[in-house]
Amino acid sequence: MADSEAVVAQTSSATAFTAAGYPPVYNDTNSDASGAAATKNVEDLTATGATTTMEDSNISFGATELTNYIADGSDLGASHHVAALSDEEERLWSIVRANSLDFNAWIALIEETEKMSEGNILKIRKVYDAFLVEFPLCYGYWKKYADHEARLGSMDKVVEVYERAVQGVTYSVDMWLHYCIFAISTYGDPETIRRLFERGLAYVGTDYLSFPLWDKYIEYEYTQQDWSRVALLYTRVLENPNQQLDRYFEGFKELVANRPLSELRTGEEAAAAALENSENGGQEVEGENLPNAVEQSSKPVSASLKDAEELEKYIAVREEMYKKAKEFDSKIIGFETAIRRPYFHVRPLSGVELENWHNYLHFIEGVGDLSKVVKLYERCLIACANYPEYWIRYVRCMEASGSMDLAENALARATQVFVKV
Repeated sequence: MADSEAVVAQTSSATAFTAAGYPPVYNDTNSDASGAAATKNVEDLTATGATTTMEDSNISFGATELTNYIADGSDLGASHHVAALSDEEERLWSIVRANSLDFNAWIALIEETEKMSEGNILKIRKVYDAFLVEFPLCYGYWKKYADHEARLGSMDKVVEVYERAVQGVTYSVDMWLHYCIFAISTYGDPETIRRLFERGLAYVGTDYLSFPLWDKYIEYEYTQQDWSRVALLYTRVLENPNQQLDRYFEGFKELVANRPLSELRTGEEAAAAALENSENGGQEVEGENLPNAVEQSSKPVSASLKDAEELEKYIAVREEMYKKAKEFDSKIIGFETAIRRPYFHVRPLSGVELENWHNYLHFIEGVGDLSKVVKLYERCLIACANYPEYWIRYVRCMEASGSMDLAENALARATQVFVKV
């Protein structure tokens, strides 16, 4: 297995993977740690804003070195003979050194660097590394960076960028989708690709807009003609509200109509069905002693009826999941449709959209499912990353639930990356 493939495949369990800067996938285990320090820091954040620099953090790859580069102009790539800067590049670098949060200057600098240094991966790395320390939620720029590495660098470097990307914006459906598409085009081992899909789904699989990732995973299993895996993916996606839930139920029914049940069951399902059949088949009706010929002729009919019953039961279980998901969908659809910008941007959100996030969070908090609460906050804090009130609310919510590890993690990200002043 190549080095890059080993990196992608290294985590056999999705829930074991912890993105740098993010807690592990929530597993409903409360922390016993004291909340005093976190509470004080929330109060500080409310009063003064966040002032901690990336030099104090391990959240982003190479943060200390990159922050120093922006601050004092030291040549991050001097030892690698990075080409001289153009006058325009020098001007733009001076702007972002003076104000590292000047998003428009960064974008202009990236564009100028790409124009002047189309074949110079060292200069391209410099500008992307520095920009993504300040704006790690810009998934589109992680994708562009990975594309540059694919064109000018190596596959190992592409994987490194994608790994950093899913650390920087762990709850982005699009980021995991791009990484999985890369893996499909690069690696031949299905298990490596599946493990990457599972890593992504552990974080974003219940996102209301997660359907592009589910679509790609289902499409991949169709190419493998692994029908039990396809059926299992449909079963899993039908468990939660999703913008494309109706389409998935129709896709499931189409699959069942075109493949025999024996191909759709997992090994565990098939074993359970065989056990049930053997137990039921061993029972005889007292006093019955059918002639051999009649007994033999009835077996195909009995088997056919049994198959039909099992298929009906198989479909009914999943239809019930679908109905429950639709019921919950009806309660959140208003909130979901009011989210106009689910991705990060420096432009302010409208007051209507900000209020919708508060109302949505209030509703989910009332449901009583902490996993849902955590994942909605993480979605919210992509779009609302620059608004301290949402970080403060997240920290206080986690404190109230006893999840101090999540509270402290959120506070660290807020003060060290997203709401610096």
